[in-house]
Amino acid sequence: MALNIAQPVKYTLLSLPYYARIMGINPVHFMGAYGQTYFPFTDNSCNDLWPRYSWQAYDRVSHEELARAIYDAEQDIARELGYYPAPWWIGQEVHQYPRHYRPDVWAAGGKNVRGDSKSVKLNFGKFIQGGQRAVTLIDTATTAGGELVFSDEDGDGWMETATVTVATTLTDECQIKIYHEGEGGSQAWEIRPARSKTITGGNFIGVYDSWLFIDPDLQSAYPTVAGFSGIDITATGNYVTAVDVYREYNDFTTTAAQFFWEPLPHSLITVVCPSCAGLGCPACSLSSQTGCLHVRDTELGLAVAVPGTYNATTGQWEAAVFAECRDPDEISLYYYAGNIDNDWRRDTGCDMLSNFWAHAIAWMATARLSKPMCSCTTVIARFEEYREDLSLNTTGRSYTRDFNELSNPFGTRRGEVMAWNRVRRLGKRRLTGGIA
Repeated sequence: MALNIAQPVKYTLLSLPYYARIMGINPVHFMGAYGQTYFPFTDNSCNDLWPRYSWQAYDRVSHEELARAIYDAEQDIARELGYYPAPWWIGQEVHQYPRHYRPDVWAAGGKNVRGDSKSVKLNFGKFIQGGQRAVTLIDTATTAGGELVFSDEDGDGWMETATVTVATTLTDECQIKIYHEGEGGSQAWEIRPARSKTITGGNFIGVYDSWLFIDPDLQSAYPTVAGFSGIDITATGNYVTAVDVYREYNDFTTTAAQFFWEPLPHSLITVVCPSCAGLGCPACSLSSQTGCLHVRDTELGLAVAVPGTYNATTGQWEAAVFAECRDPDEISLYYYAGNIDNDWRRDTGCDMLSNFWAHAIAWMATARLSKPMCSCTTVIARFEEYREDLSLNTTGRSYTRDFNELSNPFGTRRGEVMAWNRVRRLGKRRLTGGIA
């Protein structure tokens, strides 16, 4: 019986295998594995295996630590840019609802001076759509059923390719994603990146590197007296035998906006709203109403939240009036936003994260790692280059740098400065004020 001891690693826009490719790290060793003939453990100095967790090997970076560094870099970049480097689902973002410029005036109807619905400046721009992340199970692909197949495409005696084939009525292959079985389509358990995704003859066909399907429970094995040990990629039993295939999409039919009203002081109840929408007048709880969200300015992230109810028959949101007799005090928003790579826009790839931002994230994350990577000379050279502190002025070494670079909000290590130089050229695309 399987131990099921694996724990998820933080989900990031830049996948860990993609990071390994950017840094030139051996992809199999990065997965904590080795081969007898291909990717052997003792072929050269680049023979360090990556652990999944920090407690498996204290003297080197783990997937867990790397994921945290990548996540922090992505969040820092997003805050300075004003948008995420790739699409990201944002939930429960709370804003004060736009109010009249005179604090003594009660506003009603949710209209601005032009008679349009009031808009809110979102925390992040490049708005795509209001809604929440959703997944729908398409099928579970298994080796026994023939939907998950490991194959030796080049005839070298090692099955380096994994192919997932399932029937589908979908037409967008980029919405179809592969996850470890039984995890409900959680982003942290996605198997990525794919070599290719296609839909042909009513079948989705996803082709992957086989080492991405190594059983995560084996990667989570407890260390023994022999130390941290690797996984043999030539043993077929070391791979998972089933994966879940899901459609991942933005569900615009679910709540994208929620409006909140504070309870009125008792002295104003009979004057402003004597019926409290027919629900009575609670003293210490907020009243609420759901609605939808549409964009006014995509780049700046200006969005309009309006009360409404989704009609499943017509497939549209139907407008409604505010449940209270005045504008709400706060709104909580759910939306999908971020930069989209041009390859995806041209339908030539399924990764929405561009190489431009992937490299910037990798530089910055590497600069912030506190443990060494592997013993490979080229990787160590990159690691040390990105971690070098450009603010140092010591005997035998000093730097002359632009003060604007060294005073950047990311830090003074080379990788942080390199990432900042990409961010600052684009600048923040923000708009002050809450009404437009």
